[in-house]
Amino acid sequence: MKKLILASLVALSTQFTLANSNNSIPTDPAFAKIEAMVKANNLSGAYQELDKLAKTGNPQAIYNLGYLTQTGQGTAKNEKKAIELYEQAAKKGYPVANYVLGKNHLTGTLGLKQDTNKAKQYLQKASSQGFHDATIDLAVVYFSENKADSDKKGLQLLEPLIKKGNNQALHAKALYDISLGFKNKNEAPIQQGLKSIQDLAQKGYIPALMAVGNMFTNGNIVPQNLPEAKKIFSALAKENVPQAKESLAVVDKMIADQAKNPPKAAAKKS
Repeated sequence: MKKLILASLVALSTQFTLANSNNSIPTDPAFAKIEAMVKANNLSGAYQELDKLAKTGNPQAIYNLGYLTQTGQGTAKNEKKAIELYEQAAKKGYPVANYVLGKNHLTGTLGLKQDTNKAKQYLQKASSQGFHDATIDLAVVYFSENKADSDKKGLQLLEPLIKKGNNQALHAKALYDISLGFKNKNEAPIQQGLKSIQDLAQKGYIPALMAVGNMFTNGNIVPQNLPEAKKIFSALAKENVPQAKESLAVVDKMIADQAKNPPKAAAKKS
């Protein structure tokens, strides 16, 4: 149960980084022209402009070239070359490149051998460079090791972000609490984690909404409520949230199956 719950936090999230939001990474003003090209769907032009910047040694440009090369946007798809570009950007200190390399080493994707130790090294570098996603994912990796010392390291990583109200960190801690409760057969941390996830869901935090929808679907932590799960996944599917449509299809099938084979009413005592 612990590994299944924590695995939901380790989804790969390679991304294009022209502008930054919650992570403390400065954005080069030279990217304004490129951002306009991306918004206009001129990815070939964006690639050419990034290539010019990359040749000046700009690590963010090198990273973004890697992303476009990985996904085959504006250039031919080439995952091996993408990894080389990510490694170049990482060596120049670009946090997102370290993060992406860590994630791919963790999952064994993009032609890289799965290597948890290397993954932790890259995630640690990105975390020390102020990239919060890496800090949280590193904590989750520690939690998955199922050791008291590793749990302590993970909690220490999350604590400063939790104090700042970081939703992703709060969500990771909530899932950890639920996992710990199941492991120790202790209801208190389960309820604590569940409340945290419900609070985040009420704020509209999408991963928490997905988690609540899954809980209503599975009925392992809270009583099964397929209509409520359908409502959640339907709203998220309209927003094109990844996996929401697939989850909605599963719920629809479960509802249809239950309609065909309704549960038998308990026999009345005479």
